[in-house]
Amino acid sequence: MSDSTADPEKNSTGKSNHGPLSGFRVLDLSSVVSGPMAAVVLADQGADVIKVEPPGWGDGIRGLGASRNGLSAIYAMINRNKRSIAINLKHPEGQSLVRELAASADVLLQNYRPGKMARLGLDYDALKAACPELIYTSINGMGEVGPYAEQKTYDYVIQALSGILDVQGMTPQSMNPSEQNAGHEKNKQALQMVRSIIYDKVTALTAAQGITAALLARERGAGGQHVQLSMLDAAVYFNWPELMWNYSFKGQGVQYAGDLADVCGISETADGAVVSGYLGADCSQYATDELMELLAYNEIPAGRVNTRAQVIDDPQVQASGIMQEIEHPRGGPMRQPRSAVRFSQSVEPRLQPSADLGEHTVEILADLGMPLEQMQGLARQGVIA
Repeated sequence: MSDSTADPEKNSTGKSNHGPLSGFRVLDLSSVVSGPMAAVVLADQGADVIKVEPPGWGDGIRGLGASRNGLSAIYAMINRNKRSIAINLKHPEGQSLVRELAASADVLLQNYRPGKMARLGLDYDALKAACPELIYTSINGMGEVGPYAEQKTYDYVIQALSGILDVQGMTPQSMNPSEQNAGHEKNKQALQMVRSIIYDKVTALTAAQGITAALLARERGAGGQHVQLSMLDAAVYFNWPELMWNYSFKGQGVQYAGDLADVCGISETADGAVVSGYLGADCSQYATDELMELLAYNEIPAGRVNTRAQVIDDPQVQASGIMQEIEHPRGGPMRQPRSAVRFSQSVEPRLQPSADLGEHTVEILADLGMPLEQMQGLARQGVIA
């Protein structure tokens, strides 16, 4: 094919130079983890994600955890590949700006507590008449109704409500439901938290899938709609298949079973540990490599127990190319995992570092046709930064 007829959107391999969500715009009004991580999934797949943050302090997660030069690692990971605009949503002019941005967006994502967006005049009902094609996505902790709906919610609250802590505190051959309901305490260990914000992240992945499903429905003529989910919903759905199998049948005649995790075990070795099917034997005389080789020879699925430091250099992680390096203008050299999903007809986009607060404010407002003088006036009023 000659250059005159070549498709500029394709490279020499015939793959698209853009991600599968290229051309879609997402207005990310969310903060902390569940919303921003949902949005970064879409950004990693090519969507133009505009992150809206309050002037001055921005998303509170900017200051959480390990950091360098004022950049936190968690913020950098779940806000990469996005543009940042700083808007004061409490100011009427700020609310007006969000309405303008929503009119040019395909998706609006927010994770405020129920009622907050309505008080700002930015809820689905307030926007749908002017933005009938908008996929408006609301994430919250407990849902829109019920005794806990107004409660401020974090991952550990959902861990408590969803039953996962009960599972963490059980020994093998767990009690059946009738024993638990009767208050028996046999076989119980001290309750332990899952040491990860598991339901923030499960909710994020669930939300990203729901958004793409709604976009697909819109492409088929369904128009815009309100996509709603709660962390509690996502947690119970995630837990149910095997953690709750003893509670799936109602009535008599149920054959209860122990937890699926009971068939697995951690075996300590001379220099570490492995996880495999329950071996019921002392393996401490084996080196980890030796035991892994023995288990593989007998076709017993097993995995070396990596420390977090060892994950990066694990030979399978290395061979798969999971880790990528990025140079952040504030944080310096960093490593982050690539997007987990790969597409045969799209080139994996190059990672773009997370933006400084309001880094793209002028650029984004200029796209709306706003003159610089008006931007300066809004900045003086504290509407933008």
